[in-house]
Amino acid sequence: MWGQIVISAAVLVFAVIGYFVWDRRYRGNVDGNFKPTNEVFKDPTTGKLTRVYEDPSTGKRQYREEA
Repeated sequence: MWGQIVISAAVLVFAVIGYFVWDRRYRGNVDGNFKPTNEVFKDPTTGKLTRVYEDPSTGKRQYREEA
């Protein structure tokens, strides 16, 4: 019984942490001077076109859905 509780709690913790890490990696922080690049690809998860934006001063990248 305790083993199931521990495993369930670990899965929940990793899911929550994973969501926030994934969210920041792909959407990033909206602060900065992001400019669109020529990189456009089809997101394999959603199937939607995604464009890469980059802040030239920091090198940070964001991935945004194309309209």
